Amino acid sequence: MPLTETEFVQINQALFSLAHAYESRMMRDERARRSGLALSDRAVLMVLGQLGPLNSRRLAAVMDINPGTISVYVQRLVEKGLVQREQDPADRRNWPLRLTAAGQRAYQETIWGTVTYTRDFLAALDEEEQRTLHRLLLKASHGLGFTWQ
Repeated sequence: MPLTETEFVQINQALFSLAHAYESRMMRDERARRSGLALSDRAVLMVLGQLGPLNSRRLAAVMDINPGTISVYVQRLVEKGLVQREQDPADRRNWPLRLTAAGQRAYQETIWGTVTYTRDFLAALDEEEQRTLHRLLLKASHGLGFTWQ
């Protein structure tokens, strides 16, 4: 039997609640707060840390974010010294984005925080439930076209 509308709404509310709780907890973390990085900044760092170097157009496509919005995020990270643009000598129109040494440290801190926070959020589930949730969320996100995880 398919899920009811109420069950779909409950899933949506649960996903929103988890995302909101993650962001709220991150902002309460002293180390995260001192960094001055927004959740969007950390999302860009995670993608560049996993897939970089990427140009802005490819980064926007991978994250499914408007290119104008990505430009704002990237510029903020460039100004913080976490990301650098380097002109591609083979194609002078291409400007790949790379993490700087400070950006690598911020990326590693982001990974550490992500693992810690996610482990805490999932503590209410047993190991089998965590593995099932992992599998289902990856399947759902791949169905939406997000295959960079």
